Amino acid sequence: MKTERRHELEANTLAKGINTWGEKARPYTSAFLLAAAALLGVYIIASLWNSYQATRDRAAWDDYQLAVFQGDVEQRALHRLAVSEDHEGTEMQEWAMVGWADRQLLRASQLYLTSREEAIERLTEISGIYEQFAETASNPEIRNRARLGLARVSEMKNDLKEARAQYARVEGALSDIAAQRIKDLEPKQVEETAAWLATVTLPKPTPPTGPGTPGARPGFEATAPSTEGAEATLQDILGSLEPTDDTARYGDAAKSDAGKTPAATETPAVTEPAADAPAEPAATTPAEAPAAAEPAVETPAAAETPAAEEPVEQPAADAGATAEQ
Repeated sequence: MKTERRHELEANTLAKGINTWGEKARPYTSAFLLAAAALLGVYIIASLWNSYQATRDRAAWDDYQLAVFQGDVEQRALHRLAVSEDHEGTEMQEWAMVGWADRQLLRASQLYLTSREEAIERLTEISGIYEQFAETASNPEIRNRARLGLARVSEMKNDLKEARAQYARVEGALSDIAAQRIKDLEPKQVEETAAWLATVTLPKPTPPTGPGTPGARPGFEATAPSTEGAEATLQDILGSLEPTDDTARYGDAAKSDAGKTPAATETPAVTEPAADAPAEPAATTPAEAPAAAEPAVETPAAAETPAAEEPVEQPAADAGATAEQ
C-alpha cells in the first residue's frame, strides 16, 4: 500500500510540474516553433549547398583530368582552369596552379643552357606562386609541394643555402625526397658545379638560310607579263623559223643506212645429169647478178634465173645413134 501511495504521489508531482512548465512556456510557444522551423530550414539549405558543392567539385575535377591529358607541353589548359571563374573557390584550382608551376619549372630546366633569359623569366614567374601556396594553401599536400618547388627554384638560381632551408620545411609524403636532396647538395663539388652551370652558356644553333627560312616571307609576288616581242609582226615571227632538216635530225645513222644496198639472193645449185652417159654442160646463170642501184635508193634484188635442165634420157639416145653410125 505504501508503494502504491508513493507512485501516486510521484505521478501527481510530475503532472503538476508539467502543467506548471506548460503554463510558463505557453507565451513562448510561437517562438519555439519558429526556432524549430529555422533549424529545419538551415539543415535543408546546408544539405542543398553541400550537394551543389559536391556536383561543382566533381565537374571541376573532370575538367582537370581532361586538361592534364591534353598533351600540351606548356600545360596552358591547367593555367586556364586555375584562373577560370567557373571553378572559382574550388580546391582543384590550387592543384591546377601548382601543377602548371611545376611544368614551368620543368621547361625552365630544359631551357636553362640554351635560352638562359627565358628560363630565368619562367623561374621568376613561378616563385611568387610557390611562395603564396606554401603559406596559404588549403591542403597541406599543396603547401608541401609548393615548398619543394620553391626549393628547386632556389637551387636552379644557384642559391643553395635557401634551397636547403626550403627542403627542410617539406613535410608529409615528400619529406623523404627533400631529405635526400639536402644530402645531395652537401658535397663541395656540387656547389662548384652549380656555380659553373649558373654562368656557362651553350653556343646557339645557326638559323637556316635560303628558301624556306623560318619567319621569311615566301616569294609569291605577282609579276607583270613581259612585253618583249609584242610589236613583232606575223611575217617577222614566221621568217625567224628555220626549215628543219631530216638528215640533221637523224644524224650520220641516216646517211650510212641510205648508202647500203642489200645483197642479191644466191641461185640454187643446178641438178647434175646422170653419170651413165656424157651430158652436155648445163647452162647456169651467175650466182649473183649485179644490182643496179642509185645512190640513197634501194632497188629490188635481181630476179633469179632457173638453171636449164635437160632430160636424162636424151644424152643416152644420142649415144646410141652415134654407135650405129
